[in-house]
Amino acid sequence: MRSGALVPFLLLSFVPALVVGCDRTDPTPQAAAVPPGAVLAPELVMPAKGGSPGNLGALGPAPRPLEKFDAAEVYVPPGKSTLHIAWELPPGTGINDEAPFAVRWSQSDGLVSPPSDIVGVGKQVAAGFDVPVEPMASATAAQLSGDVSLVVCDTATHSVCVPLKRRLELTFGVRKGGAPGSLRVPLPQAKR
Repeated sequence: MRSGALVPFLLLSFVPALVVGCDRTDPTPQAAAVPPGAVLAPELVMPAKGGSPGNLGALGPAPRPLEKFDAAEVYVPPGKSTLHIAWELPPGTGINDEAPFAVRWSQSDGLVSPPSDIVGVGKQVAAGFDVPVEPMASATAAQLSGDVSLVVCDTATHSVCVPLKRRLELTFGVRKGGAPGSLRVPLPQAKR
């Protein structure tokens, strides 16, 4: 091998080691937080298969913000406690027993750890669900946010069921003697 050809050979032999040694732990970019009251821009929708390669897509409708239930401050004691979330249903409306139900916690602040997500069916949460709360030792306040998905049905005529998704935002004040008890989340009437 000539000495001039040795340099590119040595450089190329190290490239795979550099690529393989890349330590990227999170391949997905983080979404930027949207400040309250901000207007969301519509998302870019890519063309379907078979669309022209030069077509960048069409603008779709702006995403609808989730309806939000923002609870007044709930007082909890230092250490572990449990908050019961119950439903406030209008007459003639009930939770669909067989439909999927989920609570996915997305943000927490001032808690030792966020509660586990809850996944199941409506009959498991017809009377509500429990949220374990454990503020950090030095915290005087804490916050927890997540999305609740469930289906409500018209129990009077059984003519309609409506899937719902709500943003649940909880604020906790930490003080001795605080007892979280329960919190009632209002749900809308099931109607067309």
